[in-house]
Amino acid sequence: MEPVWSIPLEQGRVEVPSSMGGVRSGLGPERAAEFDAAVARTSAKYLVYAVLDWALPPVAGDADEPTVRRLRAGDFAGVVDGDGRPVAPSHPPLDEAAGESAPTVYSAGFPVGSKTFPATIEGVRAVLEEGRRGEFEAEIARTPGHELVYALLRWATPPEDLLTEDALITELKAEEARLTARGEVEG
Repeated sequence: MEPVWSIPLEQGRVEVPSSMGGVRSGLGPERAAEFDAAVARTSAKYLVYAVLDWALPPVAGDADEPTVRRLRAGDFAGVVDGDGRPVAPSHPPLDEAAGESAPTVYSAGFPVGSKTFPATIEGVRAVLEEGRRGEFEAEIARTPGHELVYALLRWATPPEDLLTEDALITELKAEEARLTARGEVEG
């Protein structure tokens, strides 16, 4: 079963697919190709809005324009996933009116910004080894839209950097556990 969002509209709750695979499965071949091209170039932190726009039934805007406008503005109040858990985007929508542009890379490292990684599906595809692309495609196709930013950025981060970050987190957790056991940190 594909992940869904249950969205409260004026005429009642509407369930829509929340994954790229779910959205794509409801489109004809031409629209699916258009969807794939659009999401491939969308910056990771805005993918939730691209999925939302394609998932909403065309009549939703006509039937409940205020709610659709609120959702597109980043207010997902009342939206729940298939398990009834509240859904919220990780980032506010792109504010093009304020001159904000969507990044195609994200920066990390020390000094700040010393490393850059792709922040679009298209960019990640370009740097992944061919043998890993199928796994990447399958994961992002089934990931709910509100979690795509995390999945995409994890895939964009080189494995050696992920291992370094995982080791650092493990070390910090172990140190916290030692301090907690000695009574130096309240648990």
